[in-house]
Amino acid sequence: MSDAKTLSPEPLIPLESPSAAPSEVAAWLGAKLRRYGILLFLLGLWELSGRAHWVDQTVVPSLTLTLKAIAQMWQRIDLGSHILISLGRVIFGLLIGLSVGAPMAYVLARAWPKLGQNFESLWRVFGLINPYCLFPIFVIMFGLGETPKIAVLAWVSLWPIFFGAETAFRNVNPQLLKTALSMNCRSWAIFWRITLPASLPAIFTGARIGVEMSFFILIAAEMTGATAGLGWIIHNAGAAYQTERIYGAGVCVVILGVGINRFLELIRQNFLAWGEGDGIPWLLSSRASKQPTNRLVLWLCCLIFALVMALGFWKIFQGENLILSSPNP
Repeated sequence: MSDAKTLSPEPLIPLESPSAAPSEVAAWLGAKLRRYGILLFLLGLWELSGRAHWVDQTVVPSLTLTLKAIAQMWQRIDLGSHILISLGRVIFGLLIGLSVGAPMAYVLARAWPKLGQNFESLWRVFGLINPYCLFPIFVIMFGLGETPKIAVLAWVSLWPIFFGAETAFRNVNPQLLKTALSMNCRSWAIFWRITLPASLPAIFTGARIGVEMSFFILIAAEMTGATAGLGWIIHNAGAAYQTERIYGAGVCVVILGVGINRFLELIRQNFLAWGEGDGIPWLLSSRASKQPTNRLVLWLCCLIFALVMALGFWKIFQGENLILSSPNP
């Protein structure tokens, strides 16, 4: 009689629930609703307050009237050119702030640290000066035209970048620096391989703050002595009591600010992933980013951003006093 073979039952493979896919969709929708629910509620309240006549439409036009005003401005006064001009001014000022703030932070934090410490209070005072108060001084120094507007935007962007970069340069991991010196690394190699990569996330954070502050002062700068731009539209619409155009231009400013901020955050997540830890790029895996974006899509976004920026610069430098058509229909 042969030995009986004990057959162990094979594990059952659980069948996918037919509601698995809908549950994932529901979870995704729930996450988006939690994230943007308050914004959607405020937009709906804005529209309802106008339709229900809770507020005077001449003071606070409804959302639909604001969107119609944007469409009309796009057709009648070439709103796209004004957007490109305002965007070009902000980006130009940001680039100047980066090119001045980051090197100055390195010199005062690493090359001459005693000098940076002695003048620390002076830099803080400069950073607290209201930039709009400096605009008449820039007009006296540089005259009318684009230069004083870009100068005040560069001043606004400079100090967040400088303070963030200076702190980052001072707080580079000393163990990495000692290790590099013990291996007889040259100063330029230490800068490119350790100091700069460790400080880039803070520099990008300062750039994001500088962009936000630049859009705060952009309207005021363009309302004085400008012939084009979103601030110029707001100034002329206010003089003509066209409140829907004021709100429309304000919506464009918000969208531009959020768009540039999101673009910089996308760059940080994909190219500066080591900013979330204490490592440096050539010691980390290429999968350091938690949610990497498709590199082709990312480079395409960078190309589009560069083209838009180039168009903005071209619109700005078409003439010293670029005059577009009047906002009146």
